[in-house]
Amino acid sequence: MWVKPSVVLATGLWSTDRANPYFVLQRRRGHDERRSGLMSLFVSTMDSVLDNKTNHYRILHVRPDFDVNYLIAEAGKKEEIEEHWKWIEENLMPKLSEIDVPHDITDFVQWKIKSLCTQADNEEIEDFESDKFKDATKKFYNIFNMPADEKLVIYYSCSFWRGRVPRQGVLYLSVNYLCFYSNLLGKDITLVVKFTDIISIDRVHAFVSEAIRVRTRLYEHDFGMFRKIEETYHIMEQIANFAAKKLLSQKGAFQEEIFFPAVTKKTAPKIISQLKRDLDAKSRSEAYRYRFRLPLNERLDGEIECHLWTPYNRTSVSGKLYISSNFICFTSKNYHQVNLIIPFRETLLVEKRRDDSKVSDINIPSALYITMKERGEIFIFSHFTDRPFIHNKLSDLLTQYVESTISTNGIPDITISPPLYLQFNSNYTDEQRAFEKIRETDWHAHFLTYGRGSTMYRTNDLYDLLFQGIPDSLRNELWLIFSGAIYDKAANKDVYRRCVYESSSDKTAQDVINDEIERDLHRALPDQNAYQSKPGIDALRRLLRAYACYNTDVGYCQAMNIVGGVFLLYMNEEDAFWTLAALCERLLPDYYNTKVVGALIDQGVFNHYCKEYLPDLYDKLKNLGIAACISLSWFLTLFICVIPLESALYVIDIFFYDGIKVLFQLALTILNENRQDLLDSEDDGDAISVLTKYLEKLSDTKNTKDENKIIHLIKKSYAQYNGINEEDINRLRLKHRLKVIQNMGESLLQSAAKNTLRYTKFDEQQIKNIFYVFKDVSRISLTEANDPRKLAYETYKINRNEYLILCKYLSPWFIGKQPEDLANKLFDLFCLSTAPDQIDFIHFIRLWSILWNEDFQKKLVILFLAHLENKNVREDGFNLVFEPIPVRSPSIISENRSIDLITSTKEQQLPSFKIENSEVTHLKPSRLPLMNQVEFIHLCKSMYSLMTGADNDETLFKALTTSSTVLLQMGEMCKPYRLVEVDNSSDDTWTISFEQVEPALNVETCLVQWFDNNNTNTSSLEKRIHNYHQDILR
Repeated sequence: MWVKPSVVLATGLWSTDRANPYFVLQRRRGHDERRSGLMSLFVSTMDSVLDNKTNHYRILHVRPDFDVNYLIAEAGKKEEIEEHWKWIEENLMPKLSEIDVPHDITDFVQWKIKSLCTQADNEEIEDFESDKFKDATKKFYNIFNMPADEKLVIYYSCSFWRGRVPRQGVLYLSVNYLCFYSNLLGKDITLVVKFTDIISIDRVHAFVSEAIRVRTRLYEHDFGMFRKIEETYHIMEQIANFAAKKLLSQKGAFQEEIFFPAVTKKTAPKIISQLKRDLDAKSRSEAYRYRFRLPLNERLDGEIECHLWTPYNRTSVSGKLYISSNFICFTSKNYHQVNLIIPFRETLLVEKRRDDSKVSDINIPSALYITMKERGEIFIFSHFTDRPFIHNKLSDLLTQYVESTISTNGIPDITISPPLYLQFNSNYTDEQRAFEKIRETDWHAHFLTYGRGSTMYRTNDLYDLLFQGIPDSLRNELWLIFSGAIYDKAANKDVYRRCVYESSSDKTAQDVINDEIERDLHRALPDQNAYQSKPGIDALRRLLRAYACYNTDVGYCQAMNIVGGVFLLYMNEEDAFWTLAALCERLLPDYYNTKVVGALIDQGVFNHYCKEYLPDLYDKLKNLGIAACISLSWFLTLFICVIPLESALYVIDIFFYDGIKVLFQLALTILNENRQDLLDSEDDGDAISVLTKYLEKLSDTKNTKDENKIIHLIKKSYAQYNGINEEDINRLRLKHRLKVIQNMGESLLQSAAKNTLRYTKFDEQQIKNIFYVFKDVSRISLTEANDPRKLAYETYKINRNEYLILCKYLSPWFIGKQPEDLANKLFDLFCLSTAPDQIDFIHFIRLWSILWNEDFQKKLVILFLAHLENKNVREDGFNLVFEPIPVRSPSIISENRSIDLITSTKEQQLPSFKIENSEVTHLKPSRLPLMNQVEFIHLCKSMYSLMTGADNDETLFKALTTSSTVLLQMGEMCKPYRLVEVDNSSDDTWTISFEQVEPALNVETCLVQWFDNNNTNTSSLEKRIHNYHQDILR
């Protein structure tokens, strides 16, 4: 790039590549040299060790009469600096020859270069990144050959441990890749790891310092000697977490997120990359949403320290104010002393108040007053460092806030079912009614002191009420508030009506899901009267169908009928709908899908806590084989299925308020309460029996012993395990999310290998390696692929362009001048008839097995068929030679992989090539369609292209010419006989049969040998897969 002219010294660190009377192009020693001397090795080593960011090429302006050099251009790539040199020769040199005064020449060059720099600066739009980071980005693209859309996040100087020898270099972290580069004593080390391939990221103690260990499916890498290892580790976790979530998402897994926080010169100093700031902002927004139970689309705008005036005790509490586009939130410095959520939807005014306030403990000059619409409540914040800025920010956001509306034209009104307990749970005893009355009184007294609704002051006093349980009459209101569902409901008016209407149509896109829902309706809470009657079943049906219509990514999953059924008992239909949405999408993310991924992740987190707090018990349960599954049903159903419903309600009450930590605490307490009995268990049956008996005895009645009261158990869980917090849980979720991804990936590889092994001559590991590449190119999320109703090879499909990428790297036949032509013909032959532009894994692996493992005859069959240009004729050929037979269950597929050979003249069987409509097909002993002269010429061209570059290509070309000449003459001779064979045909067309082509080519021994052995003359399949991972994945 052009740089503003500056004086530089001539040193021995640079060598001259080109020169003219006024300019010199120099290259830094030790870079891009064919032969490296001692000086070059010294310079390159020092550049690598010292993390020198100097570009490898530069152009100097020189004057013969003056011993001063001016730097005018520099670049990291030879091509870029040569473009600048060419521009100088074409545009500057002719003009300089017309100037006689040397001083004027220098002035002209400086003026021209400065104008070029100014023009380049004007072309840069919203560029907030430092020059140092820009240089690192250029190196990143050049060294690793990265595409332009790959974004570098940050880079660090560090060492890469190879055995006991550290190699100093630079670690580059981009959105999708972890890369390392080192140049030491003239030797380069380049490493590229995809974040979605990472199994774990751990901090370990290496030989001389702490290091970060990155493990993948096949390798383990250690990086150390960081200046800021804590920051590096955190960023690596951030990016790995982002990649893992993207891979696990239901659909659209690989679509880039469209939102990034706006960056301004005031808020974003030129220190690090903008993307690094974006990822930090994304992490802060996630923590913000989780802490205050806010919708998934809410983005944190900023935070500032301030004080909140709390009228219930007339004091000022220090903490932080969080601002986003739809909410103002406050949390105290002391954990749970007070939290406050103020939606802009309910806000009337943000103002500065005059100094006549009667509140004595408020710092009036820096106070802001927020007035609400309905009850006229006023919230007072003070002690701002920049009140005018915050006031203007809040006023602007309030002015810009617009409530979303959805058209409901044509959608009939529906009757919203009230809470079902009002109709079906009328058998309360006098004691229960009295207890409900006491709880209602306590809660109403709390409302009078701390406020009611979404803007109540949430303090530690709430725990005393939650431990006693929420009265039935208030559960609808408080579950909606504490879960955050109230915000989704307010932002999506009439969405439930629309979803009910669309899901109730006779024919919908979710008929299969509706059938599953129908089967599970009567399994939900069978002991509840509400679900033994039509009104309750109808309400549950509407709820589950509407949610499956609303969130098609999640759809319907078992256990949703259970939790949805409980919600309907104490909430009206619409509120239950939004509470179910909050549970599935925010409170228990990824729990409710075909593989309950979120539950598996949290199961790993629970095992970690169990190992930490109850190590002896964890070892015992692990030895019994139940440590990995004991908590799955507990968390998935919020304990509803394992303890009496009346007791489970207490768990749900406090779960909505405090989140997932409640489930971890309670599960650990249950295990601890039964610790000795579990340690004495002889097998898994004994352990499960101990837990089942204990859980069944948990009750909420007064005459129950304290140790069997659910209230006592919940309080004990807070006393013993309150150290568990959201931040630690989310950190552990990342660690176990990577493990779950690995387990799911290995399961897919195993399934693909098991179900395709008998159809190929590849071994199991080769199939796994090929499928690993195939699924990566197909870019389908793991949760979408792990559908128990489908086999792995049925889910993963690739299109033509993705197939050509794999051909380029993995096919032994991707050779010659136009290799894409033959690759496309083979794609047309093996693609799915139901989706002409797609090929699934079973077709792909069979094609690859033929290319890599089969003999001359098999390869000639697919070459012959692939060159039949007419689609209908080609399909007729398949129908003639492929006979469908029923597919056996994958679980009973034989391990026998013997594949019978075939010749066109004997009744033998070809290997299975194709699956149509769930049927495996085999080649029948029938002749193939006839080939016309044009198609035959194209076949000969393809074979000629395949043999180009072979060691004995002249011999092969001669043999091919001889055979094709004979076949062309044979076609001419057979014309009369073809007319007899084809009824009602008067077309004197040249044609030839496969039975003629095969023996003619079979005569030429060198052709047969080449087809049999052509894959041995190229790189091995394993090497090709390795090259693919190091090249095309970037």
